[in-house]
Amino acid sequence: MQNYEQILAELGIEIPEDKKSDLKKKMDENYRTKSDYDKVVTKRDEYKTSLDDVQAKLDGFKDVDVNDLKNQISTLTTQLDDEKKARAADARKVEVEKTVNDFLASVDDKGAKQYEFLNDITEQHYREALVQELDKDSAKGKSISDIFKGMITDAEGKIKQGIFVDQAQKQAQKSAAQFQFSGKTGKTGAPGSLTKEDFKKMSLDDRLKLKETDPELYQSLK
Repeated sequence: MQNYEQILAELGIEIPEDKKSDLKKKMDENYRTKSDYDKVVTKRDEYKTSLDDVQAKLDGFKDVDVNDLKNQISTLTTQLDDEKKARAADARKVEVEKTVNDFLASVDDKGAKQYEFLNDITEQHYREALVQELDKDSAKGKSISDIFKGMITDAEGKIKQGIFVDQAQKQAQKSAAQFQFSGKTGKTGAPGSLTKEDFKKMSLDDRLKLKETDPELYQSLK
């Protein structure tokens, strides 16, 4: 593309050197090339196309009930929040239940259970109660051991009756039963000296009692 100086030169018009700078300034201020014009037209057309697209999209919402749309968005947002809270609560419950199960199943240095409940109903009651206590805000900053201790002790700090097996009483009953069985079989000696031959001579009631009081001995003689 020719510039204005080349065009004027072809027409036989010479521009004095001292006037070229002024002429260029005037030309730049008042005229544009066709290329510049084409760029402006292209940009204008792009804007028009963009505006037409926006208008078409706006026309698509012309018959939309805005209030109904807002209500739907609000409902969906609430449902999503509720779902997130429910999932978080479920995950928290699983975590707490595992903590409680591990705690109640703990054993001492000898491998014996630290918490031997009187029966399954009692154990389930305190298991569920402990889960509920751990899930409360008041449990923050407290250990599970301290919380459980508060549930099973009275105002004087003593273990409440009717919760756990009395280990001393259990051992005494076991020893008494062993002596009783020895007498019935005609065998004399220290507790726990029953033999398989003695076991065979025992009555069904005595065997059942032995199974209840000393299941390990029962299994070894069976």
